[in-house]
Amino acid sequence: MTNPIIMQSPAQTALPLVLFKTKEGIERRGVSTYEGVLSFGELAAHFVVEENAGILSESQKRQRDVDSARINGLKRYWETSQGTVFPSITIFVSDLQVNREITVGTRTIVEAELAADADRFLCDGQGRTTLIKHLMAVEPEASSHTIACKLIVTHSDNLSTEAASVTIKQTFSDYHAKVKVPSKSLSKHFDTSTPVSRLLNELLEVRIGSDEALLRDRIGLHGKIRKGTWCTFEQFSQMITRLLGSAQSVLNKQLTDSEVCKQSFELCKGFLIRLGELLPFTELDTEEYLVKHEQLMWTKAIYVSALGFVGKSLVEQMVTDGDFTWSRLTSLVGMPISNKDHKYWATNKVTLHDGNRVTIIKGTDRRIGALICRELRVLPCEELMV
Repeated sequence: MTNPIIMQSPAQTALPLVLFKTKEGIERRGVSTYEGVLSFGELAAHFVVEENAGILSESQKRQRDVDSARINGLKRYWETSQGTVFPSITIFVSDLQVNREITVGTRTIVEAELAADADRFLCDGQGRTTLIKHLMAVEPEASSHTIACKLIVTHSDNLSTEAASVTIKQTFSDYHAKVKVPSKSLSKHFDTSTPVSRLLNELLEVRIGSDEALLRDRIGLHGKIRKGTWCTFEQFSQMITRLLGSAQSVLNKQLTDSEVCKQSFELCKGFLIRLGELLPFTELDTEEYLVKHEQLMWTKAIYVSALGFVGKSLVEQMVTDGDFTWSRLTSLVGMPISNKDHKYWATNKVTLHDGNRVTIIKGTDRRIGALICRELRVLPCEELMV
């Protein structure tokens, strides 16, 4: 490369390191690998983040841009989490001076030094490093926090050589291009960091249906439909937030009030129990559950979403009438909810018939919600009056 981009220590001092020597497949490319720990202070002082496209040409870049949305998300995580934890970062360096090796058990530990003028590049962890640099400016007491790191030494003059650049880009691709992210359902179910997520997980302990099954046994917590499953956790989450009538960001503020949280739980619990009395959940307890799901309307994602809007409409009607029961939901059973192919849905522009094939029109959850409200003789909520 004609004009190599060299990244050196902003502190202009050497960085002493204690590392484990590791053995990884990437060493077949002529590099050496180590694992260690850096303090936030060390990371901020000795490493820089690659410039975004616009300052560098795209052909010069070896990483994706650091965008404000990603950094703002990390800042919110740091500010709101009760216990932050960050995955390891990966750093390429052109050279490393190993001063001492010792063996502990079956592991080799080295004392090393990264020279101030050694080229270095953050292959994975630019967002975390940007956050950490921000923290050093506004919250310097966090400097003693640590983050794990993988150090890859290329043994080259710099990291702009063709071999080093190819290895860096391939490593980034290996990390991101072929990785399947967890489902939204699984991520939301495992998250207990916000009042909304805790409420959703508490509701899973409600017993519903004629068999009084726990709701968690009727929800695809990992985003999969299995025997006995009604909907995914993501779909369930959407239904509940629509029932409560606010965006999650607003709900998270409201639910910090313990009394509001308790009332919201009881409201949702009553709604779910009544649905359990009306919807034939035991029909899903069959080995032919996929065939059953295909036939039914009430298990479809748009129908579950519609129920959230219907629930909100009913709550507003309860406030108007002063009758705080879910009895109006009874009329659900008078609709052809167990037959997706019923002409009722086609007539009301929810489904399309193409010969023997019936498909659901995307984005018809509000239409379904309005149809249900008409059947229940309930004034639709604002979201349905469009």
